Amino acid sequence: MSAAGSTQSFLGEHLTLFASTEIFIFVFMEIATKIETIQRVIFKEAQMRDYIAFTLLFGLFSIFGTYIGIPTSYGAISNIRDIAPVVAGLVGGPFTGFAVGLIGGSHRLIIGGDSAIACALATILAGLLAGLVYQYRKGALIDIIPAMIFAVAIELLHGTLALVLIQPFTEAVEIVMASIPGMIVANSLGVGISIIVIRSTKELCRGGCSEE
Repeated sequence: MSAAGSTQSFLGEHLTLFASTEIFIFVFMEIATKIETIQRVIFKEAQMRDYIAFTLLFGLFSIFGTYIGIPTSYGAISNIRDIAPVVAGLVGGPFTGFAVGLIGGSHRLIIGGDSAIACALATILAGLLAGLVYQYRKGALIDIIPAMIFAVAIELLHGTLALVLIQPFTEAVEIVMASIPGMIVANSLGVGISIIVIRSTKELCRGGCSEE
């Protein structure tokens, strides 16, 4: 394949990933604006059963983010799996973020491949670190740009873990170069739009969505 053909293929695959992000956000919007459980978590009115349901829903979204990813080198998957645990942690705190990350990460580990351990660990850490941001901000919702920067940092961590844990190193470099650039853009965009959706939901539901 020529260099031009390879470039077109690379761009086409990652445009598909960006489109997948939009699908995730559409589903997220439907959930955030219509399901009372999600609203109660967003408005800090949740009970334990709400957090459990929230965790299961976002865990499924994390798995969904893997399945709509793009297979790349050596079994790696360029994906949007980290969006769900990051958003869950930023909205629900460290336990929720960790639990969602554990669901998505465990699923990725089961799929297997040379990058499975690094990817699973990155997804778990994504939720936990997002939850620590929630704690640092005392539950206040993070702004859009800082949220996107945080998502970029998470994907850089993802790439770093791959470089450290995958052997041989040349294989790790190939996996990272094939997967991480698209994931940085797609996941940061997805997290940023998610924060916009949550803020909009809070504005629209200030009078109480669940009462409509």
